[in-house]
Amino acid sequence: MIGGEELSQRIGERIRCHEAAVSALDARIKQREGDLPFDIRAEDGFKTLGELEVERQRWRDRVTHLTLLRDNIATKQGYVLGKSDLRLADLISSDVADESHAVPNDDHVLPKRAPIDGLKLTIEGEELHRLLEERIRSHERRADWWKNKDEPLLPDQVCACEARRHDWRAAVLGFIRDHTDSTQCYLLGEADLSFGELLPEKPAGVEQAEYKEGDRQGDREDTKDYEEEKVCSG
Repeated sequence: MIGGEELSQRIGERIRCHEAAVSALDARIKQREGDLPFDIRAEDGFKTLGELEVERQRWRDRVTHLTLLRDNIATKQGYVLGKSDLRLADLISSDVADESHAVPNDDHVLPKRAPIDGLKLTIEGEELHRLLEERIRSHERRADWWKNKDEPLLPDQVCACEARRHDWRAAVLGFIRDHTDSTQCYLLGEADLSFGELLPEKPAGVEQAEYKEGDRQGDREDTKDYEEEKVCSG
């Protein structure tokens, strides 16, 4: 277990580390101004300018994600963290097998309060409704875009499927909004944040890079095709 105040400080250290990485990449990218798309340099690990920009965006997304975690930690609470929570908070790397290396001893526990199981974000109901409303409007705009394309680049069936998918997500998030109390405070875990689409949206370039990386490792594309088929058939 670890106290909320110390957890917040540790996450803050990781944020500063990632911000330094972003600054370093900013400088490297600035030096590469004028490079052609496939130009590479040995000092940059033989990466193209586009690959450096994707790497920088990944660090920026990590900073945003960790800042959201840190700002919603209850500093007076004690937290019980498993390996997945420690990785989510960037407190251990993915190859660490023994989480005891990263978890402080019992002297750091705040004994007078019940611990929170995992990384739970505290969000006021009013803010929760605002975030949900933003995501609903985003899905509605995307649905309209798929429905009203003047010169669609994809088959009509694909466009209709995408429009239905965004309409469905807008309806789901609207249902959540209408059945939550804006006067209450909510303690949300990773699954809640994902289901409600409450975390910052992943940039398209990063998502595409991660997709390609996962495709090289195995069956992610088959899984994506299966999920799209389920949505379209619904």
